[in-house]
Amino acid sequence: MIGIWKGFLLDRLAEWRLPAGGEWNFVLHNNYHPHCNNLNVMWFHNGGAFPRVVAKYSDNPAQLEREFENIRRVHECAPAVAPNPLHFGRQGHLWGLWMEGVPGSVLTTAKCYAPDVLRSVVELVASFHSAIRRGREKPEPGRYQHMVQEPLEAVAQFGPSTAVKAGCAEVAAAISAQWLNSLPVIPQHGDLYSGNILSHRDRYYVVDWEGFGGIDLPFCDLLILLYSLLRDTGKTPTAWDPTLMSQFPSLIRSYAQRLDLTPADVSRLLPLALINWFYAHLKEGRKAFTEDMYRTIQQYFESPEPWKRAFLS
Repeated sequence: MIGIWKGFLLDRLAEWRLPAGGEWNFVLHNNYHPHCNNLNVMWFHNGGAFPRVVAKYSDNPAQLEREFENIRRVHECAPAVAPNPLHFGRQGHLWGLWMEGVPGSVLTTAKCYAPDVLRSVVELVASFHSAIRRGREKPEPGRYQHMVQEPLEAVAQFGPSTAVKAGCAEVAAAISAQWLNSLPVIPQHGDLYSGNILSHRDRYYVVDWEGFGGIDLPFCDLLILLYSLLRDTGKTPTAWDPTLMSQFPSLIRSYAQRLDLTPADVSRLLPLALINWFYAHLKEGRKAFTEDMYRTIQQYFESPEPWKRAFLS
C-alpha cells in the first residue's frame, strides 16, 4: 500500500504546489483509541524537520469525510490556524484524507504556563472564533434542544449524584432559548487542549478537526483549553496552581469582549460548556473520558466557588 500511496503523492506534486524533485520519505503512526482507529502517514521532503503532507487512513469513510469538510470550512475562514485540505477518497480497501503539513511540535502544558505563550494561544482561539462566527440574527433550528436540553438530560441521567441532578435543573431554569439564540453561532473545535496545538517559532496551528462544529457555543474551546491546563496541576480545584489561575480572568475578559459576550453570558456558559464537552465525548463512545468528566461536573456543582474564582473573577 505504501507504494500506491507514494505514487498518488508523486502524481499530485504539481497540483498541490509541492517540490517536484528530491526525495520523499514517510513515518507511519498507528493512532489507536478504544473508540476509533486510523493510520497516519507523514511525508517528509528531503529530510525536512516537519512533514510537508499528512495522510490519514481509515475504513470509516464517514469519519474522514467529516474531518475533511471541517478542515475545508475552517481553512477558508482562518487559513493561518488549520492545514490546507488536499484530497479525500478511497485508495485500495481504505479511505484517505490528505492535507498539507504544518510545521511545529505539540505544545506542552508546561510551555503554556508562560504568560506570553498563554496570551498568544488565547488570542489564537479568539481570532479563530471571530473568523468562523456567524451572526445572531438567524439561530439554528433546534439549537436549544441540541446545546441545552439533550446535554443536560444526558449528564443528569449518567450517574447517581444528587448535586449533579440539582445543578442541571438549576442550569436549565437559568437558560432560556431566547438567551441562547442571542449568542453568536461559533462552531467550536470541540477538543482544544494543548495536545491538539502545534507551535513553531511563535506561530500556532490547530490539528484534529473531526469534532469541529458539534458544539456551537462561544467560550467552550477556551474553557476546555484553560481547564485542561489547570487539571495538569491538580485533579481537584483545591490543588490547582494559583499562579496559573490568576492569569485566567483577564484573558477571559479579553476573549469575551472580542466575541461580544457579557459577564453574565460567560457565567451561564461556564457549566453549559463543561456539560457539552462531556456530551460530545459521550456521543463518540469515549467511556473513560465521559466518566472522568462526570466527576469534574460533580466537583463543579458541589463546590462552584473555586471555578468562579478561576473563570469569572
